[in-house]
Amino acid sequence: MARAAVDGLTQSGALRRRPSGWYWTHTGRPDVDLRGTGGAPVQVVEQPTGRLLGTVDPESSHAMLHTGAVYLHQGVTYVVDDLDLEDAIALVHPEEPDWSTHARDVTDLTVVSVRSYVDAGPVGLFLGEVDVTNQVVSYQRRRIGSGEVIDTRPLDLPLRELRTVAVWFTVSPPALEAAGVKPPDFPGALHAAEHAAIGLLPLMATCDRWDIGGLSTASHGDTEAPTVFVYDGHPGGAGFAERAYATAAEWLTATREAIAACACESGCPSCVQSPKCGNGNNPLHKPGAVAVLDAVLDAVLAALATQSTTA
Repeated sequence: MARAAVDGLTQSGALRRRPSGWYWTHTGRPDVDLRGTGGAPVQVVEQPTGRLLGTVDPESSHAMLHTGAVYLHQGVTYVVDDLDLEDAIALVHPEEPDWSTHARDVTDLTVVSVRSYVDAGPVGLFLGEVDVTNQVVSYQRRRIGSGEVIDTRPLDLPLRELRTVAVWFTVSPPALEAAGVKPPDFPGALHAAEHAAIGLLPLMATCDRWDIGGLSTASHGDTEAPTVFVYDGHPGGAGFAERAYATAAEWLTATREAIAACACESGCPSCVQSPKCGNGNNPLHKPGAVAVLDAVLDAVLAALATQSTTA
């Protein structure tokens, strides 16, 4: 089917065959979203000159191109004057402020259906469809060098909705306490484990951490338990969550080892901090994340071993 389309485009003159492949011949670009995110890419335009600097996918535009955001392009720093979502244009001007910007968002997730699961006693491992709602609500300005928070400024951006595929695990509160995680540390431990799991998933699936999202909570309304979700950031899913579920033992083991092997004391960008965290990487509890993953792995590996024995 794809070859027939290429042949048809070549015959019509839209594509030209060369030794290295096929090339688009028209002056305009085909209206195709190669990443499958949906919607037109947001054009970043330098306001003083009208020059097109580049484009940002619509899913990332709210966090990267909101009004007041610092935007870096080819080593040059710009500040966003206006984000017009209807026309998919962000107007920017060159400036080198002594601060950086960090978007803050609110995410909610509802379980729609469960495709598959592993019952591991106090731990559950699941794959299924979820509805994710997200809204960028504000941004922080932080002093470059010191990281001092200058201020937090509100934003008025629309709510975004996404139906996608997620992998998630639950751990009962008694199991967490038995692993050495105290109830006040549940949120930070789960949050840190979520960040690290997202960062390590590209080892198992052909993706980037910006292609996936996550949510952790000490008590989720649908699971009624402490839960960590990792979901595809593409409508309908892109296969990353399925890969995570299929390789859960390897994926979570690599995640646990990456955290434990990091020499930092309380968490850093190499282990549990995330550059895309909408909560400012707070709270995070690095030792608790290792304990959470130990509890999950012990239970899941035992359940999988039992399944393979009885199969």
